[in-house]
Amino acid sequence: MVPVSLGERTDREMRVAHLLRINSYMDIAIISMWTASPRADVTIGMVEASLRHKGPGASDEELLQELRQLVSEGREYYRDDKFPPAMGRMRVAHDKIALYIIQLTGE
Repeated sequence: MVPVSLGERTDREMRVAHLLRINSYMDIAIISMWTASPRADVTIGMVEASLRHKGPGASDEELLQELRQLVSEGREYYRDDKFPPAMGRMRVAHDKIALYIIQLTGE
């Protein structure tokens, strides 16, 4: 991929960058959950906050809506001390976004 200036970024590049940011927040939240960090709920909240608004061009809204639901359920289960379903929701959301990014980039 040829480097472009910020003003020349394509819609696809902006969408991928946005989704990668959400993906990295999911990484942090999942690790926090696995390690039983006292900040796990906060890190899940970071994921929820990053999903709150439509992405660039609103082209990925269907995926983002699915992720919102999964992460919200995951956070609720985690707060209720139900680790397996909480982690299940978060891992499904994480896998969905990773596969979507791969599909979007064509790689």
